[in-house]
Amino acid sequence: MTTNLQVVSVKLPLRDLLRIPSENRSEFIRDAVTEKLARLEAHAWKPRTAAGKRLAELRRKFIESGGELLDQEGIADELRQRRGGLE
Repeated sequence: MTTNLQVVSVKLPLRDLLRIPSENRSEFIRDAVTEKLARLEAHAWKPRTAAGKRLAELRRKFIESGGELLDQEGIADELRQRRGGLE
């Protein structure tokens, strides 16, 4: 079972919704989104400079080792903690 899920509400054309198997509909949609995102990542930005390539490699290794990238709020929280809870 996947943990750390977020409910998302989207509007789909009825003709598309009716084509999605009603059994395990959520799993079907999650798999479809994962597949689409994997295709997008294949065309992702690629660094051109040596420094950019090194940073991209470090990022890849971090993610593969189980690290999670922070969003803007996560970065702000970490900075706040590093500064002793001060803004």
